[in-house]
Amino acid sequence: MGMLLQQAAPTVIALIVIAALALLWRTSRSIWLVVALAAELVGLVFRFAVSFMPDLARSTSVFFTIWSLSALVFAIGLLGYAIEQSQKAPR
Repeated sequence: MGMLLQQAAPTVIALIVIAALALLWRTSRSIWLVVALAAELVGLVFRFAVSFMPDLARSTSVFFTIWSLSALVFAIGLLGYAIEQSQKAPR
């Protein structure tokens, strides 16, 4: 049970984050959320690739670099949205 949870948790977390971003996007239509959502989807694809094609991850030297860059783009998108919303908020 513990091993299954350990393997499934990152995927479940990514799906929850994607759902949250999609719900936020429905109300605000912010381009920053689109950036974050796209990057999180790319990260999920990489996670599936590691799970189902581990040889690809080992044989492709830039695999983990691109995966890390997608996480960086996600963080930038989320930060951009937070800044955008903080500037809209009444003071």
